[in-house]
Amino acid sequence: MKEYLTVELPSVQMRKPDFLARLDNGALFHLELQGSNETNMVWRELEYYLLIHRLYQQPPLQYVIYFGESALRMSNSLMLESLQFRYNLIDIRSLKSQTFLASAALADNTLAILCGEKVDPDVIHRISQKFSSLPHKQKQNWFERLMILSGIRSAENIVREEAIKMGISLDIRDNKFFQEAYTAGIEDGVEQGIERGIERGETLALRRLIEHRFGPITDPIELQLNKLSRPEIEAAILRV
Repeated sequence: MKEYLTVELPSVQMRKPDFLARLDNGALFHLELQGSNETNMVWRELEYYLLIHRLYQQPPLQYVIYFGESALRMSNSLMLESLQFRYNLIDIRSLKSQTFLASAALADNTLAILCGEKVDPDVIHRISQKFSSLPHKQKQNWFERLMILSGIRSAENIVREEAIKMGISLDIRDNKFFQEAYTAGIEDGVEQGIERGIERGETLALRRLIEHRFGPITDPIELQLNKLSRPEIEAAILRV
């Protein structure tokens, strides 16, 4: 024996899955949205697996959808001497945009911009056509959401051009999501200001989406929003 180790193990943190549902066939479906490569993702999924299994006395079907900009580098399996674990890991770029475009839900249609290895201008055009029959205000809102997602794939200019064709302005100086954030960011210099402006703009967008769906934001929620990183903000926008 080399040394005695502590017998006080840290308690498990409070975990809140992105999505957990019971399917028609009775199976438990657990989904996580991930915007960055997390080194310990496999351990995080294992924690969820154990917690969900213990709570519902049933193993969940686990899927993680990665939508980050950099190449997928996370592992989806764990192979130890006395433990083997695996979950389903999908890079959204491997999915077909046609699947999302065929949906009757505009929220599904907008996700098509994240599919494929390269941004396809035709896909963005087809998404924008889904907005064409909407009233001007709703059209503006959906283009703003599409603009936020386009930042993940550096396709803002393509989305802006499609919006202009429909009489929608998405210029950062005109967009109310980004106007306040951009102005505040200029103090840090142009380059840093733009970066801060984009991040604050995404926070403002997330705040507006939450208020629209759930009502006024409380102080505790406001504090959590201010602590989110940009990948966490982008993931939260997708969840909302």
